Amino acid sequence: MATGGTAWAGWRTHALVVNGLGGALGAAQDKAFFRPFAAQMRVGILRYVWNGDPRPSGGRKAGGRAWAVALMEDSTARAACMQGLLLRLGGAPGSADACGVPALREGIALAWDRGRVPAAPHWSDFWNVVRYPGKRGLRKDPRSTLEIALMADGVAPADIYAVLATPEGVARAFRKLSQLRPYIVWWTSPAESARIIGNGSVLMTSAAGGEVTAAVAGQRDVGLQWEQSLDDGLSWGVAPDLDHATRDRARSLLHFMAQPEQTARFAALYHAGPDDVAVQPLPMNAVFWQEHLPDLSRRFADWLAAP
Repeated sequence: MATGGTAWAGWRTHALVVNGLGGALGAAQDKAFFRPFAAQMRVGILRYVWNGDPRPSGGRKAGGRAWAVALMEDSTARAACMQGLLLRLGGAPGSADACGVPALREGIALAWDRGRVPAAPHWSDFWNVVRYPGKRGLRKDPRSTLEIALMADGVAPADIYAVLATPEGVARAFRKLSQLRPYIVWWTSPAESARIIGNGSVLMTSAAGGEVTAAVAGQRDVGLQWEQSLDDGLSWGVAPDLDHATRDRARSLLHFMAQPEQTARFAALYHAGPDDVAVQPLPMNAVFWQEHLPDLSRRFADWLAAP
């Protein structure tokens, strides 16, 4: 996607490359942030959808060009900050919080097909394929998937990370996943989580609430169960190796996106959490995942590869 405001000669050469997650979230960011910024500052923006991995072997380049600003999960931003993969924007020296600028909180809820399941299910029902036959969607990543497995196994949300920090808790989560394995349809992006429930590929799925709300409106009778949902923090990061001019444009964009008028416009376009303020999703623990993601990712990959 290219946003250049009013085109001018050579705008693409000097455009700011921004990596995002696509879907309805990306469309809302275009309208609330990127297009107004491009028009006001006369700066082209090239937005690409990426895999969320800032390592050189991951998603460091987008469309053949290195990105300047990227949206990523807080746990990824913290780890990348400590590895020198993101520009430090402030904070205490050596702090893992010094690189990410908060962007939004994305709710991860249980989405289900109301046409086939009239009453709102819970994660325990998600695992009950006898009573509710059909495919289930889960994220192909230990983050959110292991928390959901433990909640389905009866662990209280407040105890999730204490349990998951133990070898016994990890084994418990994978045993629970193994019970559901033949029925799982994996998704790898927030937009895909909405697509598989919207097109009927699954009966139920974990899903980005904002994507489901936007994608299935008027298409299919899909419900969102926000009880025992998760709250995933997303942040903007800036590449550490930019020239001064590009770095200044990146900082200007971050400042622009933080203005009340722009944040209000974005909130009106993308509804990422429950409307009921009494519902309290479990915040995903970015510190936990910063520490444990490498080991749990290897364990998850081994589990996926096992027969």
